[in-house]
Amino acid sequence: MKRRAKGEAAITRDAVRSEVAKRYATRFHMSLIIAGSVAMGTLVTSFLMHAGVDSLWLRWLPALASAYLAFFAGVWLWLHLSAYGRHLRESSKPRGNSVVDAGVEVLDALVDIPIPRGGGTVAREVLRAGGGAFDGGGASASWVADSASQLVSSGSSGVTRGIGEAAGEAVGEAVGGIASDEGGFALVVAIALLAVVLALFFGAAAFVVWQAPAILGEVVFEVMLGSPLVKGVKAVGAGNWAGALLAHTWKPFGLVAGFAMAFAVFAAAVAPQARSAMEVIAVLSASEGK
Repeated sequence: MKRRAKGEAAITRDAVRSEVAKRYATRFHMSLIIAGSVAMGTLVTSFLMHAGVDSLWLRWLPALASAYLAFFAGVWLWLHLSAYGRHLRESSKPRGNSVVDAGVEVLDALVDIPIPRGGGTVAREVLRAGGGAFDGGGASASWVADSASQLVSSGSSGVTRGIGEAAGEAVGEAVGGIASDEGGFALVVAIALLAVVLALFFGAAAFVVWQAPAILGEVVFEVMLGSPLVKGVKAVGAGNWAGALLAHTWKPFGLVAGFAMAFAVFAAAVAPQARSAMEVIAVLSASEGK
């Protein structure tokens, strides 16, 4: 086994995740990022409605895309405000621009103020030229990683059960109320799809927030892989934080987006005059009462 050269930094995914979890309140930060992305999606669909776009699927498709892009933008901002993104700011800073220089200095001053929750000085040493060991803090880091793994495992199963129970109750109530009515199938399907969309939305948001230490830790790890300031990493330039974020979040987002678009397309077929999800249910309910 090759001996590590003196002064090189040993970086592992588990060590980075443990360091990020100790240094930052990642779940709180992820909640803010998700809230921002939801706000962006809401603004887009509201703007399109006021612009005269009445069809649900024509509004929801760009709104979902905008929300996901806003999610990536939120993580990008988090990276640049964190100590781990210092080299990103330095590499993207135009030379000779006093305004930009002043902005970068402000960001540097804010690095340790707005988002850390305390502890963790290893990252500073690693990001300095000359490095230092990034061993994750020994036994304490191992305990943090093991605890996070167990919590994520239990949390994901709870979210899955919650989604199934919520969807089942909603569909059961709808079927019990209109099963005897002719043509009630469209209303049942609409209510069921909407219930699943809402359950998946809240479940996916909770799941991503719960996994925030692992997700943001992986993002930081990829950033550090691409950092020329970290010694001992052969794959310099190979860091792909956006790819790592996509790999961890496309499935929950895809589930929410898929069922949301299924509801929107179904609504366009059975209630084309409806401009919102609640109007779809109201139109179908009114047609059943006639």
